[in-house]
Amino acid sequence: MIGSWRRPVAASLVACLLAAGCGPQLSKEQRLSNQQGIPSNHGQAANRLKSEEINGKTTTIGLNGGFIRMLSQGRVEMTIPTVTIGGTSYVVGSDFAKIVGFRSNWDQTRGVFQLGEHDASYELKPGQTSALRDDETVALKEAPVLFNSQIHIPVSALNPVFAKDFSFEIKEQAAVVQATDWAVSGAIDGPLEASTGAEIDFGDDPKDPFPTAGGTSTMRLGRDPLLEASDAVEAMKGLDGFFGKDDMAVPVLRQVDMNALLTRAQRYVGVNYSFGAAPYSTSGKFDCSTFTQYVFAKSGITLNRTARAQAKQGTAVNRKQLRKGDLLFFYVPGKFRSQKTVGHVGIYLGNQRMIHSAPEPKDGVQITHINNAYWKQTFLAAKRVSS
Repeated sequence: MIGSWRRPVAASLVACLLAAGCGPQLSKEQRLSNQQGIPSNHGQAANRLKSEEINGKTTTIGLNGGFIRMLSQGRVEMTIPTVTIGGTSYVVGSDFAKIVGFRSNWDQTRGVFQLGEHDASYELKPGQTSALRDDETVALKEAPVLFNSQIHIPVSALNPVFAKDFSFEIKEQAAVVQATDWAVSGAIDGPLEASTGAEIDFGDDPKDPFPTAGGTSTMRLGRDPLLEASDAVEAMKGLDGFFGKDDMAVPVLRQVDMNALLTRAQRYVGVNYSFGAAPYSTSGKFDCSTFTQYVFAKSGITLNRTARAQAKQGTAVNRKQLRKGDLLFFYVPGKFRSQKTVGHVGIYLGNQRMIHSAPEPKDGVQITHINNAYWKQTFLAAKRVSS
């Protein structure tokens, strides 16, 4: 009697080992990303470690089974699971932001979900068939929805809204994006470097009409050849979204007492950073672009809402001919498919320093020396919006 049940159980164990594979298994993430299993020498199932060596290591992220897969040559594949609600496919907004490396915020007052890097480049609203990308309205086929107290973004909205940053391939129950994880050699608060005249060094314009830290100047700027310098303008042409219909239009620069503007800006050192910050008058906080917008508004200059939109304003300036008050634009290292996407903005103070609102290296409005490897490598462009 005893032998009669042992024989089938033993047979099942052998079958499991030889056929079904009770040995090392692929993870759920590996199976979803269609990784190729590597059979062991003993006829067991796929060997997970060997599979990771060939297919790339996967890391689970988010609450709903999303994951990041590291590929060769710095490439990254991000898989975002989808959910179906009422016959429509969605991704959970907070998980989407986490997987692609964005910050996110739910603006309770306006009922808006915000995403971006150091400021809210994107805004989506439940029930609304349009989204805000910088200062541009993007039409949506289907509206985001609130479900289980979480905003869900329609899969059909991913490419129209986020195409400047990512390209999505929609697979069964998942949205997959491949990007490049750009490495920066230095830490954000790394050691300062001596200026050697290297191509990526920053420099001050000796013609800056506000050369000292105090006082005012009545010196009027003539037409500065620098503003039409081919190297600065050509560099701007290669950056995503820097030029629109009036590519080469050079706006009239409004005269500003730049020392007074920068003195005012420094009064806010220590004010907390908050992603997607509401106006300072109500929130008492800034993100990177609301800080620059607020400071320049006090001097009568209107800047656009986001860092990317502000980068479209003003005139291009060479990184070796910076003046006080120039806007400095940087990319934020991460998973973008390009190093040409603006993610941060600060105001040049002179002497290779800038004032900006950021979550790091400190939290909040801070003065940072930019003559280190991190800032030199992530610099994209400078724009002059005032004289």
